[in-house]
Amino acid sequence: MATLEDFRKVRLEKLQKLKDIGVNPFVPSSKRTHEIGDILEKFDELEGQEAYVTGRIKSIRDQGKLIFMDLEDESGKMQLFIRKDGIGEEAFDLIKLYDLGDFLQANGEIVKTRTGQISIMVSGLKLLTKSLRPLPDEYYGLKDEEARYRKRYLDFLLNPDEKEKIVVRSNILRYTRKFLQTQGFLEVETPVLETVTSGAMAKTFDTHLNAYDLDVHLRICMGELWQKRLLVGGFEKTFEIGRAFRNEGVDRQHNPEFTMLEYYWAFANYEDNMKMHEEMIPFVIEKSIGKLQVSQDNYEIDFTPPYPKVFFHDIVLEYSGIDINEFETGEVLAQEMERRGYETEGLTERGKLIDELYKQTTRPKIIQPTFVLNYPVELKPLAKKSEDPRYSEMFQLIVNGFELSNSYTELNDPIDQRERFEEQIKNRERGDEEAMGNDWDYIEALEYGMPPATGTGIGIDRFAALITNSRTLREVIAFPLMKPVEE
Repeated sequence: MATLEDFRKVRLEKLQKLKDIGVNPFVPSSKRTHEIGDILEKFDELEGQEAYVTGRIKSIRDQGKLIFMDLEDESGKMQLFIRKDGIGEEAFDLIKLYDLGDFLQANGEIVKTRTGQISIMVSGLKLLTKSLRPLPDEYYGLKDEEARYRKRYLDFLLNPDEKEKIVVRSNILRYTRKFLQTQGFLEVETPVLETVTSGAMAKTFDTHLNAYDLDVHLRICMGELWQKRLLVGGFEKTFEIGRAFRNEGVDRQHNPEFTMLEYYWAFANYEDNMKMHEEMIPFVIEKSIGKLQVSQDNYEIDFTPPYPKVFFHDIVLEYSGIDINEFETGEVLAQEMERRGYETEGLTERGKLIDELYKQTTRPKIIQPTFVLNYPVELKPLAKKSEDPRYSEMFQLIVNGFELSNSYTELNDPIDQRERFEEQIKNRERGDEEAMGNDWDYIEALEYGMPPATGTGIGIDRFAALITNSRTLREVIAFPLMKPVEE
């Protein structure tokens, strides 16, 4: 049985023959007057016209003095109708050195064959790129999911649905920007390297800046405290879309590097923000996929607003049977969780235990888009306290167990913020690697006065996964980070 290396050897021999007769197998330029999809769509207008098309050879059918090829570009696939007397004997004989996967330029008349196939009756051919390996669907396939992600370029060639997910992701970014800019938000850029990481509770990637002899960290969010400094500086609506990095586990909802949107809006609160979500989320989804109903994990999810609102305390009580207000310390809450058979994973902090209880019992049960309001203040050290000071004035938009959006009425009281940073320091000293950094410069900025404001963080990868029926974030990331393997 022929191996991949056997096929590659044959193609290398063809490559050398092309060079020997003066054919450049890797030309620097090409000519294209029409995309294939346009010809197929507008055939009635274009029939009889001359066209130059380019693409990859997907099939070759040799019938002696007549050869049919299928040529594919990003817009579609069409047939090339090649006659020896149409392109000349020399060019016709050269086709025997072509292979599936080669890139080709073809020109000729747009016609329809006797069988009704829209085709190019070829009068000229030019090899653009010689492929030295056979496409995997022909010979050996992509054997498993790991191989798909390691050789993603082949995954996209073989699986148009996977390619379409990257297109949808691009649409999400495009229309999110369009919506926010229409609402008067200014796109900004904030530091990726930080001396103090804040804005979330997460473990960081750490490195050293030689020029300053300074330990720095890759950001874990989209510049939350930097964008709030911009609010102090007189900017009223800002947003940033970019990459964030968290040195944590990998699962279907988490990846070490990911794309986030964060925006901040002065003189508005979380009630205003929920209303804007009910405009922005449907707008982006409908523009990206053409509808508001999506399938995910055997559920039909409808993003048509308005979205129901539930309080964190109430829904956790409903699904877990535990009233978290009755347990003032982590120790007693852990005992109650263990008594009821819930995992505590050795956690001792009350906030961490509440979060674990919520994730085990409640969040997976929330399928349709739902605003979950007012999380315990221990979990949201940058959010303003609600009327009940045990809770924060914030919401998350939960869909199918995913946290799609995390939003606050932002804390702008520098004294309260300092106390919360100090509590985070204590948590870090007790061994919590995810405790938030203490940014005293930010406290100083708050003392100059930050207007009342609301802010939002949205994970673009999760958003894309939700509306493309993807099982894991890897499916909507073009090149997910993979652990190297020896070839």
